[in-house]
Amino acid sequence: MLKPDFLRLARKYPVAAAIKSPEDMEIALSSDALLLFVLKGDAFQLAPFVAQAHQRGKGVVVHVDLMSGIGKDRAGIQYLRQIGVDAIITSRSQLVSSGRAEGLTTIQRLLLIDDSALDTGVRAIARAMPDLVEVLPGIVFPEVAATLKQLLPGPFIAGGFIRTARDVARVQAAGGILSSSSTHDLWQRAHIEE
Repeated sequence: MLKPDFLRLARKYPVAAAIKSPEDMEIALSSDALLLFVLKGDAFQLAPFVAQAHQRGKGVVVHVDLMSGIGKDRAGIQYLRQIGVDAIITSRSQLVSSGRAEGLTTIQRLLLIDDSALDTGVRAIARAMPDLVEVLPGIVFPEVAATLKQLLPGPFIAGGFIRTARDVARVQAAGGILSSSSTHDLWQRAHIEE
């Protein structure tokens, strides 16, 4: 999946399903979420899940750092591309480069625990040049959005502690293109449009 295709899906539905279990996979497939972020699991579950998601017009994004059974190297990224994964999430700059070389959309995580983490993370992301930046915890994105927009080109995703439709609306109002959430209610359009 190319970045424009990812952005198109993000514009159609503002929440990515953050998947942490096989049960989450099943719920996400039948949800309104169009981008499915696989944050935990193993390589054996991925190929059939990717095929099912694509049949439903959904994009699959895999957090390489947290997926068991996949090498945290170029060969691991090549495998993900071969089974049809659309994008990767990572905290590692070298995996951003590998993902880009394989034609995957790349998302680099920025963990904001304090000002020092902001400075260090921004420098790493500026060097790696991912397609998108995921800010964690996402609930703080509205507070730091103006600063981030001055330091990085974005686009920005907010992930972590996004639990209500109001949280999603705040992220959007601050300029975030997408919220990532494990809250199943947010994977359904009826709960977003309340």
